[in-house]
Amino acid sequence: MEHYLHSVSKASKKFLKKLKKNKQFRSSFILLISGLFLLIFGGINYYRVRILSFTKSPIAAPATQIGEYPTRIMIPSIGIDLPIDIGTIKDGVWQISYSNATFLDSSARPVSGSNTVIYGHNKKAIFGNLPYLSIGQKIFIKTQDGVVHSYVAYQKDFVGSDRVDLINPTNKEELTIYTCWGLFDQNRAVIKARPI
Repeated sequence: MEHYLHSVSKASKKFLKKLKKNKQFRSSFILLISGLFLLIFGGINYYRVRILSFTKSPIAAPATQIGEYPTRIMIPSIGIDLPIDIGTIKDGVWQISYSNATFLDSSARPVSGSNTVIYGHNKKAIFGNLPYLSIGQKIFIKTQDGVVHSYVAYQKDFVGSDRVDLINPTNKEELTIYTCWGLFDQNRAVIKARPI
């Protein structure tokens, strides 16, 4: 009988060891699945951030536009002074400069009486400081002809990527600047400014 109990005790110990190993396996498996999920989710969001798009395309400005293309944006209060490249929307993907601000070519040019849209990555060297711009601060846009146009910020919004109405054409001159914001940069920080 004693021999039998000793055998049962050994078998129990082996079983507990296997169970413990299975717990480690389960923990490892859960960590592996979580890691894969974060990698996939992060990759999708990286792609979305890379293109810095809204979920829909805005309404395009009229084909016959007046005015010059913007070439430089300056916001002294938050240390932004950047050249502006021209970007377009191709098959729903917003083209974006990796080192400068980007002017959406389907939006209005400055002084044309509608909404001029300029956007850029949420990187320190580009528009990383944009969310910290205060209402009432001045923004300057230089155009191809060398003229500097002055604006003042009057609205700041933190919105989802579905708020395309903020970048649609308007019936008055306006400047809209935006960048990514929030967890995984899935939201948008949008600044609206009017001419001075």
